[in-house]
Amino acid sequence: MGSTFLLHKPVIYGSVFANSLFLVILLLHIIPAAIAPISAIVAFAARKGSKSHQRSGRFFAWSMVVVALTGIILDIIRLCFFVKENHTKYAGYTMPATYPARLGFMFVGVCILYIIREVTLPHVFRRQSREQAAAVVPSLLVATGLALTAIIMLRLNPWTGALWMIWTFSLIVIVMTQTTSSSWSNREADVARHRLGMSCLAAFSWWSALQGFGPALALIFNGDDLSTRAYVGNQPGSFSFTFVLFFVSWAPFFGLAAYLIRRSKRLRQT
Repeated sequence: MGSTFLLHKPVIYGSVFANSLFLVILLLHIIPAAIAPISAIVAFAARKGSKSHQRSGRFFAWSMVVVALTGIILDIIRLCFFVKENHTKYAGYTMPATYPARLGFMFVGVCILYIIREVTLPHVFRRQSREQAAAVVPSLLVATGLALTAIIMLRLNPWTGALWMIWTFSLIVIVMTQTTSSSWSNREADVARHRLGMSCLAAFSWWSALQGFGPALALIFNGDDLSTRAYVGNQPGSFSFTFVLFFVSWAPFFGLAAYLIRRSKRLRQT
């Protein structure tokens, strides 16, 4: 039985070739996941509009695209093939991720692709049907977020942090649609959307890095988990007060979103 590189999660897909293919995709996910938060810091530190800012921004954008695409593929594999075998706690392996977490990361991956397309310059990601995408894609994303919320709350764990990811990125998508200018001539509105989108993605890249590399460091110092506890990531969970803390942490973001929507409407009126 194989295991993932950093977190020692089980990798069981029926053959050595299938396991190796999964690990290759995982490696393609880990490398840009390490590049993205670093390039985001460089972009923030560089003078806006400078070559260093643009170069590091492109590195960040393409890294997030690869992270999103590979993350979606990995979670689809996890949820569709050898599901029970890969969602069991084995001695010497860490506990597999919960079903809500996998659904949440899949949703976030799709939202990341949409946000990057919206907040980068046209020569980075060409837009042949910007108007149509601006009308249809956000609605589909928000509807998908609501559907996943219903599934998680009714069938899985209603107190999971996965809802934080789904609701936050649903809100980011809504803000994107509310602040969309009719063209790229409204530079002030587009700069505001660019900064909002990239800042949200940068923050998510830093949080994701802590989620992935933090436990990996803990494994190095504490050693492997030899327990064989039951996997409960597909079962309804009990209430935890930490869930309330998610709402507290959202408050600044909701305030910023409301400000940007109001500012965009004023710009359109003038």
